[in-house]
Amino acid sequence: MIKIDNLKPQDILKKFSNPRLVSRGFFRLKRFSIVLAVLSGIFFLSCNKELDTIGIDLIDTKLRLSVDTILPVSAFTQIEDSVPTTVTASLGNNSLLGFINDPVFGKTKASIYTEILPPTLPFSIAGTNEPNTLSVDSVVLSLAYGGSFGDITSEMLVRVYELDDTIPAGTVYSNRQVAHKPFVLHESTFVPLPNDTVFFYGEKDTTFLPAHLRLNLDHSLARKFIDNPNLTLGFTSYDPYRLEFFSGLHITAEETSGTGAMLYFNLRSPLSRLQIFYKIGADTITQVFEMSIRDQFARKYTRFENFDHQFASSDILDQAVNGDTLAGMERIFVQSMSNFRSRILLPDPQTFINDSKGDIAINTARLIIPVDADFLQDTLPVANRLVLLRGGEEDGEFFSLQDQAGGALYFGGALNKEKMEYVFNITQHLQMVMMGVLPNYPLYLRVSGSMENAERAVLKGPLRENGMRLEIRYTEPVQ
Repeated sequence: MIKIDNLKPQDILKKFSNPRLVSRGFFRLKRFSIVLAVLSGIFFLSCNKELDTIGIDLIDTKLRLSVDTILPVSAFTQIEDSVPTTVTASLGNNSLLGFINDPVFGKTKASIYTEILPPTLPFSIAGTNEPNTLSVDSVVLSLAYGGSFGDITSEMLVRVYELDDTIPAGTVYSNRQVAHKPFVLHESTFVPLPNDTVFFYGEKDTTFLPAHLRLNLDHSLARKFIDNPNLTLGFTSYDPYRLEFFSGLHITAEETSGTGAMLYFNLRSPLSRLQIFYKIGADTITQVFEMSIRDQFARKYTRFENFDHQFASSDILDQAVNGDTLAGMERIFVQSMSNFRSRILLPDPQTFINDSKGDIAINTARLIIPVDADFLQDTLPVANRLVLLRGGEEDGEFFSLQDQAGGALYFGGALNKEKMEYVFNITQHLQMVMMGVLPNYPLYLRVSGSMENAERAVLKGPLRENGMRLEIRYTEPVQ
């Protein structure tokens, strides 16, 4: 433990009779708070007096106005639990599809399972009273881009299948899979263009649309809808439609050479849809029947994602699989998509409480987590934001810290690109631990929004120079 006395006048800490009104934390104070209030008033009235002598005639306790302390922490990497990706489907915008071969974190694949629903029930495609007169021009699955991660200059291999079973109701986790039919509706290798406008040459004008991926599916899927008007006209609810006719699509990416990329698709966009283009008889005009992927029917879940991970580096496996907690003192790892998190143990607050001269008040407590610059890569950037949670009595329990209620700007977690570090303000949490309101539960570090992005970070452990550390500034009396 390193202590640095700081006696600058501007570091005087104002106190209030109700410690919960203090925005910088909860305080464990007795007459100590009254002493500080008195001294603060005298200070502004008597700036020419020596700081250490102010109020000596009023009280019998001198004050050390500020102490800076750096405390060691411990940390190690764990395998992350599966995450409920149906939460993303119902609330978020991004669904993930792709394959990344990360030299540190290993191989990760993301697949999408989604329903495709007609605009109304019952339904039939116009002209299908005589199905043989209809000819299919194309079947196009469109997915609106919402961003990307990784090397988008490398090729991606995508396949599309029809589901052979329905998507489960309720919450579906990222390790779940649903059976699909063996026939491949689409297979192609392409270079992603998540930032390019898509334009169409029409008969009268050219249409420009935001960036989206267009996959041409086998015409047999269109014939399924065209050739069965008697069946489709019999559906009055979506459960029989899903169970008996069409359960949805499985969209998956396969491994290719290079680093690869993870593509983010906004399946809530009107551009995310399935379109059947066809002609009736000898008519030269193309008709279109459109079905939506977005949840326009106010049902809670219509899709989910599956994440699959293999072959992490030995640095990660030593900690996450082999249980080498000492390795985490050198570096730790976090990765989204239910891959890896880090467990952080704070020191016992009594470590510095017992070393003080009496009751203390924490002014600030900051957990600083620097990026390990030895693992920076151009095509696999460092995570933009991390999130810090606390554990509970049971394994697998996670709760927000009290400080998080102060908002992202106060709580922290965003990458400081100049210093290449993450900082969390845990002042209130640590004060509650000191007061015995909370046990000193482990903290858990994760990538923020890990269901909606493919981000990751390699971080300096506590034993590294300028590594992970807990910096505390507190006020204590001098006997």
